[in-house]
Amino acid sequence: MASEKTLLIKNVGIFDGTSDALITGKDVVLKGNKIDSIIDAGSKEDAYDEVIDGGGGTLMPGLSDVHTHLALCQPPPVLLNLRRWDYIGAVMTNEAERYLMRGFTAVRDVGGPTLGLKQAIDDGFATGPRIFSSGMGLAQTAGHGDMRNPNAYSKYFVGEHFRLTDLGYFVLADGVAEVQKACREALASQVSQIKICTGGGVTSLTDPLYSVQYTPEEVAAAVNEATRYGTYVAAHVHTDEGINVALDSGVKTIEHGLLIQEDTVKKLVDKDAWIVPQSYIVSHEANDGNPTFADPIQMAKMLQARDGSTNCFKWSKQYGAKVAWGTDMFGTREAFDNTNLEFKTRAEYYSNVEQLKQVTSANGELLALSNLKHPYPGAKLGVIEPEAYADLLIVDGNPLDDIMLMLDYENNFKLIMKDGVAYKNTL
Repeated sequence: MASEKTLLIKNVGIFDGTSDALITGKDVVLKGNKIDSIIDAGSKEDAYDEVIDGGGGTLMPGLSDVHTHLALCQPPPVLLNLRRWDYIGAVMTNEAERYLMRGFTAVRDVGGPTLGLKQAIDDGFATGPRIFSSGMGLAQTAGHGDMRNPNAYSKYFVGEHFRLTDLGYFVLADGVAEVQKACREALASQVSQIKICTGGGVTSLTDPLYSVQYTPEEVAAAVNEATRYGTYVAAHVHTDEGINVALDSGVKTIEHGLLIQEDTVKKLVDKDAWIVPQSYIVSHEANDGNPTFADPIQMAKMLQARDGSTNCFKWSKQYGAKVAWGTDMFGTREAFDNTNLEFKTRAEYYSNVEQLKQVTSANGELLALSNLKHPYPGAKLGVIEPEAYADLLIVDGNPLDDIMLMLDYENNFKLIMKDGVAYKNTL
């Protein structure tokens, strides 16, 4: 077997994903698709197959967004009327490549038909980040994922279908037996984790934001199925009551959670669970004129979520909760273009190094919860250390000093590498 190509990255400061300051005076050696070693600077360059001069920039792990929806590449009302799988596939494939070009070498897609896209990327037929796909999310009838027109009849009585289930965004499952079956179907399709909706949503028009969805028995059934298969459950929920149902049932990641209360944050810490809140998408900047939330019902619910977001971030930081970095981007090309603005709005709550740890090593730790269903086993993500995957960025400047460098990815990200392959190199 031919030896793997070696590559030396020199003339960089190194943010390794876990340290509080840049590591200097060191070079990084890659071998194949992994990091081989971190060595003293100044080794003989002719010992390597390739050398990259970082120009004094910052070498850091590739970014990850652990709450996104690649297949929600148009606003839900548009998707409800689409009849073309091939259109959705083409658009989300394009969005995946653009995600990578924004510096994101891994994403966790929490609800949508992205398993085929993941396979196409992994097989080399498309370009994009590593995808940890939840496939179809689980929702109860009348819950967040039940986005039928209210005048539509039930499939149980007249065989009625609607686009978001037909297209694989959600499956409606009621009762323990149906939840078990839905989880097993999702696992059979090779999802990395199970997504379930245990509370109301902003985008959905008919369920109140404060509604509690799924009974404790139903949520526990989903957790049991995921746990027996070696993975975990992620729960969409904003409100405190729904969060408590999820935590008490063994859910490992709370998606959104913006209306969480102080005592529940303490419970989340005690249970060693994660919270994945968003700051940009509920900001004034994001929602002034946003067509995705144009309906007055959606905007009213968005304002409810926004009102709780400050306390969510404050208490999560105060009590040392495990906080991941995710954006919940979906709906339009313009929305996806704003992904990196999460750095700007989250800076209100976290220091530069805290954010950079979240978007690299902390997210890597969360992604590892997929355990037996981890789609990329055998190496770590989100860190620069020997044997970790060679998913890397070189940033022009030092984002530990200026987090706003992360916004202008087109000019400031000089190298974008995934799995040892450079997809952008303007050094």
